[in-house]
Amino acid sequence: IMREIHRWGAHAMVITVWLHMYRVFLTGSYKPPREFNWVIGVLLLVLTLLLSFTGYLLPWDLLAIWAITVGSNMARATPGLGIEGPGFQLLNTSGYELITNASDAKFLLLGGRFVGEATLNRFYILHCVAIPLVVSGLIAIHFWRVRKDGGISQPL
Repeated sequence: IMREIHRWGAHAMVITVWLHMYRVFLTGSYKPPREFNWVIGVLLLVLTLLLSFTGYLLPWDLLAIWAITVGSNMARATPGLGIEGPGFQLLNTSGYELITNASDAKFLLLGGRFVGEATLNRFYILHCVAIPLVVSGLIAIHFWRVRKDGGISQPL
């Protein structure tokens, strides 16, 4: 029952963050002097979606294995980070390879060349420690900026 409560709470969190961003956009609350807070909010939205993705993988069933396979292949094709992404040739010039099969984003996410125990461990640490710490810091900055910029009054 705790797992299901956690799952439904996560769904509610994603929906709430989307609705909050939508309200901020519709009311124009992202305009100066609040544009920095908008950027922090967008980062919090991305981190919320990353929390959702990493949590989706933790049951470690067949669906989770396919999800991490697709997600890591997307990371492999990321511009500037993956060996199959655009800009790969630009980063590997002058005989010095910045991105190799053992240093691209897919390898770093999986903890090796294949999905395995290291992958589960990495996503568990991301979901339970790393991303929540970053989110906590950004939420503190977000709330501080709301107070500093005059609260949640109408747009300026």
